[in-house]
Amino acid sequence: MADQAPELQRAWQLCYMDASAARDIGRQLAAAGGPDAAAGWLHVALAEVRIGELAVAQQALAQARAGYTAAADARGLGLCGEVQAIALRRVNDFAGSAALQAQLDAGAPERDAMHSFIAHNSRAITAKLCGDPDSALRHFYAASDAAAQTGWDGPPITALCNLGGYHQDLFNLEDARSHSEGALEAARRAGARRTLVTVMANLVTIHYAAGDLHKCQEMTQRLLGLRHEMLPGALERCALPLALGHLAVGQIDAALAYLEPGAIGEVADGDGMTMWAWLKARCLLARGDLTGARAVAETTLQQRRLRQLADQPYELMELHRALADACEQGGDSVAALAYMREAHALYEKLVGHSARARYIALQITHELTQARRARDAAEDSRRSAEDDRRRLAELNIALQAQVAETEMLHAKLREQALRDPLTGLHNRRYLFEMAPQLLELARRQSKPLCVVLLDLDHFKLLNDTCGHAAGDLVLRRFSDLLTQMLRKSDLVCRHGGEEFVALMPEINAETAQAALERLLEAFRAQQSELGRRRLPRSSFSAGVAVFPRHGHTLEQLLSRADRGLYAAKNQGRARIEVAPKTGLGMLS
Repeated sequence: MADQAPELQRAWQLCYMDASAARDIGRQLAAAGGPDAAAGWLHVALAEVRIGELAVAQQALAQARAGYTAAADARGLGLCGEVQAIALRRVNDFAGSAALQAQLDAGAPERDAMHSFIAHNSRAITAKLCGDPDSALRHFYAASDAAAQTGWDGPPITALCNLGGYHQDLFNLEDARSHSEGALEAARRAGARRTLVTVMANLVTIHYAAGDLHKCQEMTQRLLGLRHEMLPGALERCALPLALGHLAVGQIDAALAYLEPGAIGEVADGDGMTMWAWLKARCLLARGDLTGARAVAETTLQQRRLRQLADQPYELMELHRALADACEQGGDSVAALAYMREAHALYEKLVGHSARARYIALQITHELTQARRARDAAEDSRRSAEDDRRRLAELNIALQAQVAETEMLHAKLREQALRDPLTGLHNRRYLFEMAPQLLELARRQSKPLCVVLLDLDHFKLLNDTCGHAAGDLVLRRFSDLLTQMLRKSDLVCRHGGEEFVALMPEINAETAQAALERLLEAFRAQQSELGRRRLPRSSFSAGVAVFPRHGHTLEQLLSRADRGLYAAKNQGRARIEVAPKTGLGMLS
């Protein structure tokens, strides 16, 4: 593009920095006629399809296509195709957009850096909307690589912003924060206020999800500092992140002000409805309005189902967590457990997405590094063949080391996905992966296996009177005791909340009950302290089911163990009860 007229060069520089300014230049070029008229119409179409009216974009695109056809400009026609693919996405024809992009790729002329950036960025968004995260990530990174070669500010800022936002969607918070902070710094240097607002709003949510409430509050204040410079309607689009930032530091009235009707423009159409609901529920919980919090959350879940809305798993997880807390504090423990299990299932899904995204990101980074080195090698091709062979050997060694590192990281992330972050025990997902193998081994060896369901007594009272930090401490101390006192061959998992499951191979009910009695005695003897405060001693109740007497599957055995647990709770707690052979006793 170096040989283009200065005004056209300026339009390309601005099209991903200030689309309105690029559109105005495009209109001037189109009105002037001449060789740059088609390019002028193209810039009008590109700006309108991204930030304006679709009908205007289509009219400008027709003018651009006519001009490029008359000039037999294959590259210009390819760019027209890219704009048309974006237009198809605007009407939710994602499959049609993907098909057109595949057709463009099959017959594409050689692309310069800007054309390559537009193509990869558009394909990434299409793949994301089509539910193909691996392809989306690859195209987002390819767009970032091409953007860096343009030498302009807009494309790299856009690429970093998109990468940060998509890693945020995939719950890969480390990369989301890194790319978003890079976009923030680049936008600040370039004076791109529109992007600054978007990235700051994203970072509020990223810091909150990562548990860094100080940075969440700091980013909220920085975002509010720009409100007098925002374009019309920008503050309303940031209402949810601003509410989140205030909620994070306990400023409930300020948070609610951003959640009031009229403060947010997208919720009525379904966009942001789930985030609005969990923020509203959290604010109501903070005010002690348990009924209102539960009503908001359950109504939103019902509306989602009726309207078949799609949400990010993180927002849906937070909604279920808020709903579980509302039910628990309201005394509906059955509903609370059900909603917490839904939240935990979504958390496991998020962890899986995060691990995959991190793995793909590392893999793509390695591939891009290899590609850059290959380009450097081509430029240095005048060097001797011996030097080339030496560099190739070094590259292969480095690549092998990087692949090994990536595989180790993938294994580490998988292990993290199977561990409960608070206690360090394996989680419910791991339990359901391993249990069928242990049950099959017990069946083949004709040996018993006990499934034990343990539940801490009066745990909600402990949380209510001493705080969640005390509850977390007791959970960790109990988990340590389980690991120390049960056998190495026993599989111990946190099932959810204050509930744990132990699978004890090659042991009968009497021996398991004796081991659990010793565990109960040791747990009741424990004295925990939080700071200078001595916490009340705790106990647990447990139910025991035996394979194959009580069932042949984990679900059957857990159900029977739950009956034993019910009996233990009903008989005064701090007991271990073996499941009855049939039925569930009536309360007297």
